Amino acid sequence: MDTSLINVGLLLAIMLCIAIGSLAKGITGIGLPVLAVPALASITSVEEAVVLIVLPSVAANLWLVATHRKWSILRLHCGFLLLGLTGGVLGTWLLSIVDDHWLKLVLATWLGLYLLQHYSRRSYGRYFSGHGLAPRSLLGFAAGTIQGATGVSAPIVAPYFHANGLVSETYAFATAFTFLLFSGAQIATMSGLDLLTPERLMIGVAVVVPTLLFTQLGIRLSRSVSEKAFHRILITLFIAMELNLVIDIVRSIAA
Repeated sequence: MDTSLINVGLLLAIMLCIAIGSLAKGITGIGLPVLAVPALASITSVEEAVVLIVLPSVAANLWLVATHRKWSILRLHCGFLLLGLTGGVLGTWLLSIVDDHWLKLVLATWLGLYLLQHYSRRSYGRYFSGHGLAPRSLLGFAAGTIQGATGVSAPIVAPYFHANGLVSETYAFATAFTFLLFSGAQIATMSGLDLLTPERLMIGVAVVVPTLLFTQLGIRLSRSVSEKAFHRILITLFIAMELNLVIDIVRSIAA
């Protein structure tokens, strides 16, 4: 990418996207890549969008992990996390060779089913919570692979921890730690594949400061958000994710 071609308006659009996503992330633990990757992909390639957002994502997740520090909850999700780390390496390798609309279709289907069960009288939470080592590991591998390939694993990670009954700070910590782990696998693999070019690195570093500022603002706001409001915000984000995925799929089919 030739950074000299990026005008002020485009940079402001990127900063605005980062600000909104970071604010949502500070409150709930999710929101930054979900908003930023599709927005950036609309003005550049999916590969470039994923690479550009990885450093701000690391910064925001590291801040959340350091703030909440609910380490004990991770013992129940070792299979999910470890297989997700492996998937992150594989997904980053697939980034340049797989048509991303297929992965988006999987994400949209999964999240749609979760929302369907949430609004129905029946509960299918066991399918999303991954009870048992094998289901948890499978979900983790899928989430890590999709994180590496599309930069957005929230449609799997967020419902997974939500279905496991995590709320507020514990939820924010678990999702942030998961994204941080997956991003580490992404960065290591990106470096090996020469995807993290000096230009991309420079842009990624430039947006770290506003990412941290708005993440901290979100963390402060989260302390005044009730558990009921927290769940409503999460479900609203889930619906927004689903709509965005469906729109992207329709556009790719029509193209």
